[in-house]
Amino acid sequence: MSEQTIAYMNERGSVTIDSEIRDLLDITDGDLVRLSEIKVVKVEDEGIDVKQLPDETCSTISRINDRGVVRIDKEVREVLGIDDKKVKLKISGIEVAKIVNESTKTRSAISLVAVASWYATVAASWSRAKSVFMKAHPEIKYPPNRSTATMIIGSWALIAAVATILLSQNGAIERLAAGDPVEWAGLITALAFGAIVMILLLPDRKETVRKLANMPSE
Repeated sequence: MSEQTIAYMNERGSVTIDSEIRDLLDITDGDLVRLSEIKVVKVEDEGIDVKQLPDETCSTISRINDRGVVRIDKEVREVLGIDDKKVKLKISGIEVAKIVNESTKTRSAISLVAVASWYATVAASWSRAKSVFMKAHPEIKYPPNRSTATMIIGSWALIAAVATILLSQNGAIERLAAGDPVEWAGLITALAFGAIVMILLLPDRKETVRKLANMPSE
């Protein structure tokens, strides 16, 4: 479900979404909100007419706070020609891109299960956010079709099988099972390196916003 509105933006790019719209869309503090077809309808600065601005519309993704404030990024403001200006915007589409989970309360007793659960929650939240950015990114086809997904899964399965065979041949699996600290340190380092590479390769919010801002208007 999507809604539209006309709202004021200050010179820092802050826009307040009306409480009626937030209630209708069930938007809460911390949600990622997609704003589509943003267009300038009035410039508050004297001496500047809307007709003098680029005839452009943009889309972006922003996180909303508990007061209903979202931020139009500098890249978007520059494309619309309204950086450092107070303006009235027409936002033709407002929708929730991702709903955040309730924050995990700090526990007094830390256990392995609690730590594992916390990491799983963080990983799930990170993956959902990346999914939103990949869906919004104009140069990424996501989710992939069945053929592409099958090839990706097959490639990872092949890599895992080869790695398991190699580890088994040099006795690393047995040493891991025995708790060898050197083997575990190597495994953790390899997994951490792989996670860092994945984080760097996948688009973040800033990159997605920049691509959306530079996307030609239809």
